[in-house]
Amino acid sequence: MMFSMRRSSRRAFSFSAGAGLLFTLAWMAQDRAAQAQEGQLTLMAQTNTVASNSAQLEIRSPSEGAVLPAGQPVSLEMAIEGFELGKLTEGSGSNMLAYSKNGQHIHVIVDNKPYMAIYDVSSPVDLGDLGPGVHTVEAFASRSWHESVKSPGARKLVTFYVGSKSGTAPVDPGKPLLTYSRPKGTYEGADAQMIMVDFYLTNATLSPTDYKARVTIDGKSTVVDSWNPYHVHGLEKGMHTVKIELIDPDGNVVPGAYNSTEREIEVK
Repeated sequence: MMFSMRRSSRRAFSFSAGAGLLFTLAWMAQDRAAQAQEGQLTLMAQTNTVASNSAQLEIRSPSEGAVLPAGQPVSLEMAIEGFELGKLTEGSGSNMLAYSKNGQHIHVIVDNKPYMAIYDVSSPVDLGDLGPGVHTVEAFASRSWHESVKSPGARKLVTFYVGSKSGTAPVDPGKPLLTYSRPKGTYEGADAQMIMVDFYLTNATLSPTDYKARVTIDGKSTVVDSWNPYHVHGLEKGMHTVKIELIDPDGNVVPGAYNSTEREIEVK
C-alpha cells in the first residue's frame, strides 16, 4: 500500500491510503514527519505527549539476582508513586488511538514476550511457572492508550533465576537496550485507523548522529532518530508483521536479545 501525506492551511495533516481512504487529523498539528524513509513506509512522530515526570516505579519482588524455587508460580510485586493506575489519561478517546477503558497501567514484559497490562499493584501478579533458568522482567508505566511514560523512574528491570543460578542474562543493564511495546494484538474499526508504534529506550540516545530505531512493517522500513511514539495509518485488513530494531551510528543492529524484536498484529 502506498501512503501519501499533505498539509492543509488549517495546520491539519491529511492522509490518503489508496482507494480514496482519507483521514484528516486536525489535532496532530504538533506532529512532525519521521525524518528518514526506506521503501514505502511512512510514520508520523507524536510530539504532543502528556508529561508525567513524577512516576516512580519499584519492583519489590523478585529481587535482582534472586534464585526462586523451581516448579512454583513466580509472583511479581510492584509499587508505583506519582502515577495513578486506573485513571483515564487526559485525551483518551479523542486522539484517535486505541485505548484501555480501564485507564493507566503498567506494561510488564517477561523474557521479551508481549506485555501484560497491570492495573492494580495492591496484590502480587502471578507470572506462572517460568521454568528453570534465567529470566528478566521489565516494567514501565503506560498511559491509557498504551504509550510508555518516558521519564526517569518510570521503568524498572530485574533479572532472576528459577531452580539454580544458571544461564546468561539476556539483558546487560549497562548496555543500550530497545524494548518493543506497541503495536500489539488486534485492531478493529476506528482503532485500526491510526496505530501507534512505541518502544522503550535505555542507555542510548536517538539522534541523526547517534543511535536510531528502524521500524519495519510487512517488509517496508523507516529509520527514526527521536524517541517518540509513532503513528502508522491505513493498514489493510489482515495480519501484519512489525519489527523494531536498535541501530548503532554505523547502521548495524545493536547486539542484544531485545534489540531486534518482531511481532504479528491483526487488523479487522
